[in-house]
Amino acid sequence: MPPLFSRKELEEICLAGENAAREYVLSVLDRHLIRSLNVRVTSERSGSGLDFNADVEIEVDPVVDMDLERLAEAAADRALEAIDEKVRAKRVA
Repeated sequence: MPPLFSRKELEEICLAGENAAREYVLSVLDRHLIRSLNVRVTSERSGSGLDFNADVEIEVDPVVDMDLERLAEAAADRALEAIDEKVRAKRVA
């Protein structure tokens, strides 16, 4: 089976997801309160094509009183939405 996307296209797609997750977190939290923000977007072949996954880990200053797990999940969802948009745009092009 030929690849659905080139390596460069996959990098662009994953980067779009990573950027969307980072932008979302930064829209909710002040940059100075974030100690660590790790976003990992991966792709793997599956029977139906490609599956993308997004994992977000956030460490913040102790003064922040927020559900970080919920924020990380929302950021991961934003990443996957951005990936879906990018994939649809590349399929149409």
